Amino acid sequence: MAKLDYKAMSKDILANVGGSENLANVNHCATRLRLKLKDPDKANKAELKKIDGVLGVEVAGEETQIIVGQIIEDLFFAFEEESGVKGGVVDENLDPDLGKKTPFALFLSFLQLMAGIMSPVIPTLIIAGFFSLILTLGTSFFGLDTTTSTYAILTNISQAPFYFLPIMCAYTSAKKFNVEPPMAMLLAGILLYPGWTELVNAGSATGFTSYFGIPVYLCAYNSSTLPIVLSVWIMSKVDGFLKKVIPNTIRYFLKPVCLILIMSVITLSLTGPLGYLITDYIAAGINFVRENAPWLTVPAIYLFSCTFGVFCPGFHLALIPIATTNFATLGYDDVINMWFFSGTTVPGFTALWFSIKTKSVKGRNVGIPAAISALFGGISEPTMYGILYKVPLLYIVNTIAGTILAVYNGIVGTKAYAYGAYYLTNLPLFYSEADPGNLYKALIGVAIVAVVTFVGVMFTKWEYSEDDETSAPPTMSLFKKK
Repeated sequence: MAKLDYKAMSKDILANVGGSENLANVNHCATRLRLKLKDPDKANKAELKKIDGVLGVEVAGEETQIIVGQIIEDLFFAFEEESGVKGGVVDENLDPDLGKKTPFALFLSFLQLMAGIMSPVIPTLIIAGFFSLILTLGTSFFGLDTTTSTYAILTNISQAPFYFLPIMCAYTSAKKFNVEPPMAMLLAGILLYPGWTELVNAGSATGFTSYFGIPVYLCAYNSSTLPIVLSVWIMSKVDGFLKKVIPNTIRYFLKPVCLILIMSVITLSLTGPLGYLITDYIAAGINFVRENAPWLTVPAIYLFSCTFGVFCPGFHLALIPIATTNFATLGYDDVINMWFFSGTTVPGFTALWFSIKTKSVKGRNVGIPAAISALFGGISEPTMYGILYKVPLLYIVNTIAGTILAVYNGIVGTKAYAYGAYYLTNLPLFYSEADPGNLYKALIGVAIVAVVTFVGVMFTKWEYSEDDETSAPPTMSLFKKK
């Protein structure tokens, strides 16, 4: 595959979004260049899709999202230099028209909000999974002694991202809600400080303590997300109020003190317990399904993601807190990571067989890196936008194979023992000394996917379009008016 010229690619993108003067904000996620445009109508989607390296284009409000896959970091730096506009990771403000939206639109906005908050945190969870992999391999095959300081430190690294997740989410929430990040992080720190943990561990007959005479529910907030997100949102309102009522002459020292004092009361007595209980009830609902219909949980989420879920970009990130809750309470995750397992290995094998069968040179140039990206990097978007959205029949094959894998894993009870156990490189994360057979379940699942996708791709008739007109999901294009 020819090496892409990121500078030329950046020039072409810039020319088709109205130039530098039309850029209000530039940022990126794992696979997309996200451009917030002053005038979205200046974005030429048809021409953008024709640029070499571009897999698809989506427009959401003022933001034009250019899907490019794993080349995003190289492209982003080149685009920053070419445009003269500096950016970063995804950082959007709340929709000003939020109050005018329908309940369904509000739900989608909430998912997008949570996805934006979780997206910058994902690399830390991947780090946790990687160090868990080191521990697993070290103790099982390389004689790493569990009583050594090396083992203890590696364990700390693997667990720290989960334990301190509220602090990281406090930072990303602060960026969303226009709050000073140190204030939000301090609020999260209060929830994790050993003194609070001691109160929770000591407990009481009623499960409550008091703060200024106000009842406070005793619960642990490590590994949680929703409590701090709700709290930082309220903090943004309180902060705005204090800015109005406190004179400038004393605001520098008085506002932060008042803000933390007020928010400590609100967080410990209201938003913290509320977020904790909501998370707890969601976990209870999943456990109910897990106990009564173990084969149903993951397939239901997977089928949603392949149908209605295509209209909710990023919603998979919004559900990651379910995984962190599972790891914190159960020691494993059999929902989100298993859903991702279907969502990455299946596209990976589909792209692999597609690359072997297609006669299109451009198709192979898309398919080979897409297969590597999904199977060994856990990123499926190059396959989705570069292949499946262009060949609806393969989208159907992909959906059927993913559903079969999800049902299989639900029936046999495959578990991920660390975050990131959803692509081939991290298969050892399915291994546990207490449950060694779990790895074999995962390997059988991979074999099932390889066979089903091989049959579906090799024994069906389809053509790969050389043009770039199709980047809409088949769920949309199949019902498109001819």
